[in-house]
Amino acid sequence: MNRMCNNMFDIILRYIPFYSIAVAWFISVFLSGTYSVSITELKVPPYIKNGTGSATILDCLYSLRPEEQTSDSGLVVKWFFNKSPNPVYQWIYNQKPQGLGVLKGRLWLDYRATDNNATAHRALYIYNPTVELSGEYKCTVSTNVDEDFSIKKMVVFAPEKRLEMFHTRFDLETINVTCRAIGVYPMPIITLYNDSIKFNEVVISSAERTNAYDVTAYVLIPDTDLSSPTTFDCDLQIPNTPYSNKKTMQYYPGNTESLSSISDNGVSISRRSILDVSIVTLASYLILNIRF
Repeated sequence: MNRMCNNMFDIILRYIPFYSIAVAWFISVFLSGTYSVSITELKVPPYIKNGTGSATILDCLYSLRPEEQTSDSGLVVKWFFNKSPNPVYQWIYNQKPQGLGVLKGRLWLDYRATDNNATAHRALYIYNPTVELSGEYKCTVSTNVDEDFSIKKMVVFAPEKRLEMFHTRFDLETINVTCRAIGVYPMPIITLYNDSIKFNEVVISSAERTNAYDVTAYVLIPDTDLSSPTTFDCDLQIPNTPYSNKKTMQYYPGNTESLSSISDNGVSISRRSILDVSIVTLASYLILNIRF
């Protein structure tokens, strides 16, 4: 019995001081209303236009306790891009900031967000952002005792170099209405309308090249479903930006001037050309059989 009491007493002496210290620390912090490093706001523009020639600033605002604003606090600010484990920017308190990875050579490293030495180099000053810098940005702020982070996305968009709309004959009774955007970033949303009524069954294909997309949308419509004249609209929108563009085309059903259809390889073949080839082939066959 005495041994059991002694063991319980040893356990109490061993653990009560630890919990007492932890509880006291929590109460003091809670009552004082002061916390360790905390990111209060992450200022990242949701969208910017590609190649405008102007700079943009991504700012990471944070608060520190007085004891964390000293040179021995271990204060480090890092920025990450698109979930990469490697930072694209790093600033250690009292040291020169570094641009790394995709941001190396693209930052003004002497830029100061504030006059406070503990927050001076928290921000990214990016010269002339281009589409390859479109993505997710994460700011982390850490000290010897704590860390915080925040994440936001920025879209660097490039309007299309060309937006065109045209129609061709799929067959004698059906029209092919096509809208094509060349050199746009990121992948846009293309919607086709007939007299302000949206087409639901639109075929969309895209080709990705360096930092740009070429996108084609088309729909097949029987002439009998159309009024005369009828209007087709192509609406292009870049997601997560206010950018949009529109093309409009008027069509008169029954017009057979364009009797071409587009094959899988994009080559236009007219029905008249096919008929001409068929006649030549038949004539050659008859001449060969008559001769022999």
